[in-house]
Amino acid sequence: MSSLKVVSPASVGLDGKVMGNIRDYLKEQYVEPGKYVGTLTLVARKGEIAYLDALGFMDRENKKAMQEDAIFSIYSMSKPITSIALMQLYEKSLFRLDDPIHWHIPSWRNLRVYESGLYPNFLTSRPKRHMTIRDLLSHMSGLTYDFMLRTNVDAAYRKTKLQATGDLQAMIDTLAQLPLEFSPGEQWNYSVSTDVCGYLVEHFSGMKLDKYFQKHIFDPLGMEDTGFSCAKEKVDRLASLYEQHPKKGPV
Repeated sequence: MSSLKVVSPASVGLDGKVMGNIRDYLKEQYVEPGKYVGTLTLVARKGEIAYLDALGFMDRENKKAMQEDAIFSIYSMSKPITSIALMQLYEKSLFRLDDPIHWHIPSWRNLRVYESGLYPNFLTSRPKRHMTIRDLLSHMSGLTYDFMLRTNVDAAYRKTKLQATGDLQAMIDTLAQLPLEFSPGEQWNYSVSTDVCGYLVEHFSGMKLDKYFQKHIFDPLGMEDTGFSCAKEKVDRLASLYEQHPKKGPV
């Protein structure tokens, strides 16, 4: 990032004074009071970078200043990338959005919907219709997340350690044995649907998910520092992670 050319704000129709106010505001309201350990701000317009500024630390404990080329750990951003990957494969006519999911995951042919009971003694019913790939992409599949702490179904996700291994095939096999929270298409619910989409990317492409992302998305877009892990030669650019403590601030 530090090698990118920064132009004057005025050259792309931005107010340089306002850009300066961004730094002052972040410094006075967040960095100096200790609410944020550090910030890295970039403003671009018309394909040009008009403002780039680093404040505070990327590693407070070691007094390492924030760098303009810092790499950050980000969460839930694999979701849009996974959906892009799956839609690329849709453009190749490898499936239809309204394909029943069991056409591509046969073990899901007889998925059931939760009615009552606790894991593993559930009472279930047949869904009103089959789950489709469209349902997965729109989070209307009937699946859930283990951290919801809301229903007996998400409790079963925790009991079976559904998301603990990172093994997509193991997750698919476990989900085949657990009920849905509702019939597909009836409700919206944030869920492991995107993980299943990742499994489908591997199924249709014949590639591991990270390899597909790299070859078909990151490399073509020049996203040199994006991936599931940080390369050893770039670790010195990786910013430390902090969690906001209600009394102590970032820890």
